[in-house]
Amino acid sequence: MGKIVITEKSGRLLLTLFDEKRPCLMETASLPETESMLGNIYLARVKDVVPGINGAFLSLSEGKTAFLPLGKSAEILCVGRELAEGSALRQGDIIVVQIVGEALKTKQPTASAGLSLAGQYCVCDYFGHGISFSGKLDKEKKKRIGDAIRMKDVEGRRGYHFTIRTNAENLESYEPLFREMESFIAAFDVITQVYKYRTLYSCLYHREPEIISLIKNIPLDAYNEIVTDLPEIHKLLTQEFQDGEKNVRLYQDNMIALAKLYSLETHLKEALGRKVWLPGGGYLIIEPTEAMVVIDVNSGKAVGTARKPASNYYLKVNLEAAKEVARQLRIRNYSGMIMVDFINMESDEDNRKLLACLDEYLREDKVKTRLVDMTALGIVEITRKKMRRPLSDYITNN
Repeated sequence: MGKIVITEKSGRLLLTLFDEKRPCLMETASLPETESMLGNIYLARVKDVVPGINGAFLSLSEGKTAFLPLGKSAEILCVGRELAEGSALRQGDIIVVQIVGEALKTKQPTASAGLSLAGQYCVCDYFGHGISFSGKLDKEKKKRIGDAIRMKDVEGRRGYHFTIRTNAENLESYEPLFREMESFIAAFDVITQVYKYRTLYSCLYHREPEIISLIKNIPLDAYNEIVTDLPEIHKLLTQEFQDGEKNVRLYQDNMIALAKLYSLETHLKEALGRKVWLPGGGYLIIEPTEAMVVIDVNSGKAVGTARKPASNYYLKVNLEAAKEVARQLRIRNYSGMIMVDFINMESDEDNRKLLACLDEYLREDKVKTRLVDMTALGIVEITRKKMRRPLSDYITNN
């Protein structure tokens, strides 16, 4: 069972999920006193509608703007007039939006008119009705949870759409799921009642601390303890996870720092560096560019002998590389187009085995990641959904 370690690095919280002794996930979050707007719901004014890019620019407050892609949300909450499906936004409209993407370099934050609240056990969408389930839940568990929800008949549930997350399968009692559903219903009910009467730029919903959201996105069976050396974060986590299902421990040892105990500087150096060694002597060279991430697989010290041909070693190195590529994409949080140049293998069967293993490793990613294909030149194409900025944008390893 893994462990979550939380400490401070470069003015942010660094969350590291360890699977045994190696990190399998590294994420950063704002310190509670410097939280961003991500996840918050605002009353915004439509500043400009730009049909050419199918989007609109919004004013969130004096001096703060966001970009709203159009066409993704069939319905929009608008003050003063009804916006049915297919209706066009107009300059000056006051609408309810949620910030779903952080500002990236010269780009404004991204907003969405489709409001959604995500918890540890479910996701609640403002528009829509009914219940759906994570694709990772098997048929029997879907039925069991669905039956429990129908028997409980949470008040107001039918007014919104809920997606049940994989974490719900680990619950002995479904009461935590019901409480989460009730809290989301209450939040959306308040927005429905007040958005027409609140002043422009009001924050209608302030999301929970970012570090809490990150923890809730990690499967419950991936860890059994959270360790931090920050008293204020320990207090926050113990208040949030009062059910005691996960042990939250405050690390206090003046002899050795928490970061040193778990070799976080060493792990960060690898996560921010170009070269990553593989167990069998091969290595990866990872180069992020503006257009894509390029990964080159090298055999290094892995060489064949007369008794064991090099082709066997190349397959072994490629399989090790496939596992490490999937791990590095999660840790570094790279997204968009990823091109991987594996060691060339002449056997079609070996190539099929490599792609099958890589696909299996990529499916473990909580962020939508897809193996596209292997090109005629032997380059493997991967796409990974852009959810957050790369780790290197937040952390400098001094």
